[in-house]
Amino acid sequence: MTFHRGDIVKVDFNPTKGHEQKNYRPAVVMNDIPLPGNINLCVPITTKNKTYPLEIELDSRTITQGVMLPFQIRAIDLNSRNAKVIEVLPDDLLEICADYIKRATEKIS
Repeated sequence: MTFHRGDIVKVDFNPTKGHEQKNYRPAVVMNDIPLPGNINLCVPITTKNKTYPLEIELDSRTITQGVMLPFQIRAIDLNSRNAKVIEVLPDDLLEICADYIKRATEKIS
């Protein structure tokens, strides 16, 4: 299956270690073209809002509820984990998430 930037998928994040997001959960696909090995970059979504500064709340435009955790972005082979597309994230929320990731990876002078 082909996944696209902005797809909200259900995927099994296991196995994990430490404080990484785990289990079967929704996530947002952040790249449009799979990386080598059919890898997609995914931002997990959780319903446990801990009010971290980098959480992005989903709104009434999505069936999926909760917050995106861009600081927990993961490289995942969605096909081998039997991911399923459940809906598409609104463009403005996708851009906010992408901006958070960009700012988190920029060099601090």
